Amino acid sequence: MNTNCKMPSILIQCFKMLKFLPQLSCILIVQFFCVCAIGQDNSNYTKAKTKLLKTLRAKNYEKAFAQNIEFFYKTTCDSLIKKNSKVDNKPIKDILTKLFKVSSTKITKKTIDILRIPSLNYDFLLTLKTYKKSSLLNLIMGINVTKTNVLQAVFEGSLLGDSIKILSGLKEMFHEPYYISSRIQLPQYSVYKDTLIYLLANGAPDILVKKLAANDTVYTTLVNKSKSKTVKAVSRIELNDNFEKIVPFSLSILENRVTEEEIMKLTANPKAYFHAFASEAIRLHLSKDPEIHTFLKHTLENINKKNANHYYIKIINDLHESPDKIRFESLDGLPPIDLYFILLAGKNELVLGGSSELYTSSFIYLYKKFIQEAEKEGIDKFFESIDYYQFDLFLSNLSDYGLVNNLVDNLKEEKAAELMVKYLSGLPNKQLTDNEIILNAMTMAEVFYQIKDCEVIRNTLVENLQKISSKPIAQNFFMYQRMYQGLKDILLDKNEFNSDDIYDVLLVKKLQRDNKIVQICFFYDDEDGISSFANSIAVYNNKLWDKKDEENYVVYTSKSGNSMKVFMNKPNTKLGSDSSQNIMLKDISTAGYDVASFIHRGHSYHLDESLRKFTTSAQFVFLGSCGGYSQVLKVFNLNPDVNIISTRSVGSKLINDPLLDRINIDLVNNKNIYWNTLWKEFYAKFQSKTTKDLFSGYMAPNKYIGIKFIRKVFNY
Repeated sequence: MNTNCKMPSILIQCFKMLKFLPQLSCILIVQFFCVCAIGQDNSNYTKAKTKLLKTLRAKNYEKAFAQNIEFFYKTTCDSLIKKNSKVDNKPIKDILTKLFKVSSTKITKKTIDILRIPSLNYDFLLTLKTYKKSSLLNLIMGINVTKTNVLQAVFEGSLLGDSIKILSGLKEMFHEPYYISSRIQLPQYSVYKDTLIYLLANGAPDILVKKLAANDTVYTTLVNKSKSKTVKAVSRIELNDNFEKIVPFSLSILENRVTEEEIMKLTANPKAYFHAFASEAIRLHLSKDPEIHTFLKHTLENINKKNANHYYIKIINDLHESPDKIRFESLDGLPPIDLYFILLAGKNELVLGGSSELYTSSFIYLYKKFIQEAEKEGIDKFFESIDYYQFDLFLSNLSDYGLVNNLVDNLKEEKAAELMVKYLSGLPNKQLTDNEIILNAMTMAEVFYQIKDCEVIRNTLVENLQKISSKPIAQNFFMYQRMYQGLKDILLDKNEFNSDDIYDVLLVKKLQRDNKIVQICFFYDDEDGISSFANSIAVYNNKLWDKKDEENYVVYTSKSGNSMKVFMNKPNTKLGSDSSQNIMLKDISTAGYDVASFIHRGHSYHLDESLRKFTTSAQFVFLGSCGGYSQVLKVFNLNPDVNIISTRSVGSKLINDPLLDRINIDLVNNKNIYWNTLWKEFYAKFQSKTTKDLFSGYMAPNKYIGIKFIRKVFNY
């Protein structure tokens, strides 16, 4: 007992009472002491555990989740402490305390989902069990990156923590090979050099070739010693302007299937080269040799985006107002495989040199042409011949345009269902972050919502989802358990996603703070930013708005109706857009304004910069850049009730300015925004082929089936 502790006054009173109540049993006194001891336990361990349990219990998850949580934090943790377990001379109680604290922090920052906690705890115990008994390599390499980071933080300062850090770094290089060039010479990775040089050749071949061109002895030595076909093939290619054209064929060149001269001759004929590229990618994919099957896999995907954009997509987009015969002339005579590769690239939002987004009508036209050409020999036969290369990406792209049902109608239903089951079964084995899992859930919810009326696929998926959920690997993955059950409910029509009051209407009162509506617009320092800014300020009618011109930004204030202020940073100031935005934000904060509306104006590669400046006060967010839909989850994490407008394809000032102007005018006039009504009006308003097509790619706030799904399934 700690003799320095003061006896609680209530306890003193109890001792006095004993003089008059001798009949009180000793058992009662002991029980009272235990209750007091628990009440007085303010140790870091207890505080950390109590705080974490409060967070975990706050969510209304299934009984199995609650039982798992209660068992670990009570029975398992108590058992470890009673055994006086230690890790590198550190008491297990201290390590568990750190586990609780790190878990709480990660949940608060939303870098780990609450549903991830049971599997994290399982991996924590498995790490303790494996340490000093066998290698941690297979264990750590198999654990998702989010959980690996947690374990590294929990065991930091111990030999075990050092081992996890090394393996975590190795795993990071495995998934992001460009890290290898700055780490391969570090002593902790010396035993992995042969593996790392292969990963660099396969994942970042340009970096390896640069090192070789510079006669870096570390790399030349490793390449000379390597027995890898990938390393040998890539290292023979010269780094010049033709590198990206030649490197996809480097293995064929090594095997004497083709020469560099022959490839260069093909480049003079874009159609011939693109077809040769697609054919080579499929040849590699069909190989039974694991190294050939994965040869330059991600590199080829990225090169396809650039090739498709350069040879086809940009040309088609530039001819958007032309008749179809002229607009799609570049597609004449293309076989199904070439059309398929363009479709795979047509929804990838960015390549160097501009957008690779096909306009909506262009994507649909291309898809129909692909179906028409593939049907000549059979669509099922086509997909079987390429072993369903990147079929999951293709399916995701089609879901954005509501074309999944059309594809299913053209496929054997059993095969379509089999592919989806295969994809869902493999998800727990992938190295996905929690946000990536949720993004997958969003996409699959959109897909399943479109195919739920197809009886054969629905029944097959429902049956197999149950089997997937019961597999041992899925038992501790409550994130996947919830996702599988939620997807099954969509197929069985147990959830209604057509209407949701939170997203169907944007209420004026949600945006008002102290009777003011404050909106921020972010512009950037490029040609698009300058053009968008000029176009945007031209929309504001001086009869309705007062304009105040600051050095780095402008402010528009409504003259009548609801008080509204719109802040816009100026592009191309002396300080640059980032500093101009920060000055604007500082002045807004100093004035005491609470921002309820955030508008991103600019290319998608600027979007992350805007997102970092959004706050939880956001009630309305506009992501008008190309492919803004892919970033919706980040905004949704700030405030699940937020109303978001984004585009799944090409963002344009032709849509952005009139749409934002109408929304702001309605808010000033105290009119709630009913999204179904507004979308119907604007679709009728846009008359040209270009504006109608562009607008069809914009998503109203109440049309995110995937968002509604994850909100319900993951209790956002």
